[in-house]
Amino acid sequence: MRPPNSPPASPFLTPARPQIDQDASQESSQPQIAEPDPSDIDSPMNDYHWPPLFTLPSTAHADPDSAHGVQPGDDDGGSSADTNHDMLDVDDDVDVDVDIEDGGVPLSNVTMEDPPDQDHVMPPVPDPVLTDHHDIPQIMTSPSPSIAVADSTAAQPVDAPQLLPEIQDLEDEVDPATTGLHPMALSNANPMSLGPENPHVMQFLQLWEWQSQADIQLRTAGPVPNFHEVNRLARECPRRVEYNQLRGDLYDLQGISWVDLGVKRKSARQRRMQTFHNYVNRANSDSWHHGSTDRQLPRIESYFRYKSMDVRRDVRLLHFQLRNILGVASRTRVFYPSFTSIKEHDPTTGRDKVAMRFENHSSAHISTLTASEDILIAGGFYGTYRYRHLNSADGIESHEGLLTSHNSGITNHVQIHSSRHSSTPLAAFASNDFGFRVVDLSANRVTSEVMYDFAMNCSALSPDMRLRAIVGDHQDVLITDAESGEILQNLGGHRDFGFACDWAPDGWTVATGNQDRSIRIWDARRWKNSKGESTSVAVVRTEMAGARSLRFSPLGSGKRILVAAEEADFIDLIDAQTFSTRQTVDIFGELGGVAFANGGHDLIALSCDLSRGGVMHLERCDAGAEDNFSYARRNHREPAGWWPSPGYDWMQSPEQIVASPQSQESLTQKRRRAAMSEDWTF
Repeated sequence: MRPPNSPPASPFLTPARPQIDQDASQESSQPQIAEPDPSDIDSPMNDYHWPPLFTLPSTAHADPDSAHGVQPGDDDGGSSADTNHDMLDVDDDVDVDVDIEDGGVPLSNVTMEDPPDQDHVMPPVPDPVLTDHHDIPQIMTSPSPSIAVADSTAAQPVDAPQLLPEIQDLEDEVDPATTGLHPMALSNANPMSLGPENPHVMQFLQLWEWQSQADIQLRTAGPVPNFHEVNRLARECPRRVEYNQLRGDLYDLQGISWVDLGVKRKSARQRRMQTFHNYVNRANSDSWHHGSTDRQLPRIESYFRYKSMDVRRDVRLLHFQLRNILGVASRTRVFYPSFTSIKEHDPTTGRDKVAMRFENHSSAHISTLTASEDILIAGGFYGTYRYRHLNSADGIESHEGLLTSHNSGITNHVQIHSSRHSSTPLAAFASNDFGFRVVDLSANRVTSEVMYDFAMNCSALSPDMRLRAIVGDHQDVLITDAESGEILQNLGGHRDFGFACDWAPDGWTVATGNQDRSIRIWDARRWKNSKGESTSVAVVRTEMAGARSLRFSPLGSGKRILVAAEEADFIDLIDAQTFSTRQTVDIFGELGGVAFANGGHDLIALSCDLSRGGVMHLERCDAGAEDNFSYARRNHREPAGWWPSPGYDWMQSPEQIVASPQSQESLTQKRRRAAMSEDWTF
């Protein structure tokens, strides 16, 4: 561990990702899309008078030895588009055709061919202005909504349909001027930008239809989406989709009618998995082989069911790697970043209001966000943070501060917790300048600062507040002293950078998620074996991309589960006792995080899709399952010498759960009533 010091000043390296002209040569065999007239695009951006130039906040997580993601035309074969096919053919004896009657979406085993090259539409980006930052060059770009096409002369373009309009829902009170300055107004097909590099759902459907015009094999493989219906769906967007409105392919979780599109949702899922590119910093780190310890779990559980989704088009995702931008204070108070503010959303009514407003565009660049019962706090791209007390009489008045003035001071993650010695609220910030800082929110001052050897991307505090798990721009997981920051354990096993972690209420179960498409489970009672080798008790393979957000269910909420939100589309609810089964909920679009509410009875997920994003609300549906669970000690040995606690919840018996001060109060009361009715002995 290095003592607190100034941010590192060593020369930085520029990521060796493909340049624009390289992509143009690689994609020269693909048809071109004619540049549309910006005046034809139905968007609030056309009503705004454009300023000369706008500087994007520029910080990405890169490594000088890495492949820096897999782009169309890359030869490293490290994308999940190449490995999904291998994974789906591994366990032929496992049937994952699960009909989740309580709102889950059935997915099936599919055999996929090697995906064709996907031609992404690139926005115009001038030559980057290089800085001394090791992560990414700063980019100057004009916020014009017009779209440039890569110059190609190798093939004659076929007639292509017009691009989908980028529509913002005016009912969401989107400021046209703000929308015009939104640096990620389009999904990112440009590797030099910080937005998601995979297309959003309407772009995905349009690209599918357009590519079929040039690919005979794609046309003969099956139906493709109807372009006019795609345009209609982009214009006609529902505000709210409830459980009783679901009609399978006729009307799904996001209000999409696949019947009107002329394709099955199952076919769209197969196509999406073929063309999706998982971003990696280590070449081939997400590849899978038959000797790998990663396990893809069968989807046979049903813990939560779909309740509703409020479609919102003003969710602002600014960094493709940082997906902790959802704050949940209660079942009626959900927070997400918008264009010039942080919005407060009520999933029970679908109503929105402003929770925190920013004075200028740079301060509104939110990179991470979280909320507790009393505090809402957000971190920015420029080393700043802002927070407010949710129950204060001053309304939305907020306090702000500066963590670092380093040019790589982006705030990657923040966690709110109380002091170990008092009830003082603290905020733990993981920053991209290699620093980890703790802020006393009662006094608005930094109380500790520790510098590490790489950027920190996520942290999780143990229930006893003595230890902290940290993942970052390195394959290893750090276990540190929560107060001094001293590194106590360095755990190996992952193959790429980490962006998600969480510590379970039992005090010893830790989960970490990295870009290598694996979730590793650690036991604090035995970090390493007798040989000094890091030992994870389970390794779970994700479905399509790396896990970007991990959450253990709270104590007292029932069956213990681990919720893992991938970069896009998939949310896995994993049995956190055996780590051998799961429930999967899938939607189309980039994900911005997941969080529990209502004592673990509700699960909130944030979709950042530009056309069908919003707040999804799931509710627990396995009440009463505990009656069939045996608390008797098992006589057999668990594999690899692992000894999980035998309880259904995070403690070994209902008596311990009721007695625990950390248990959820409302569910404790319900458990007492249920125990009395079943004649349990307390």
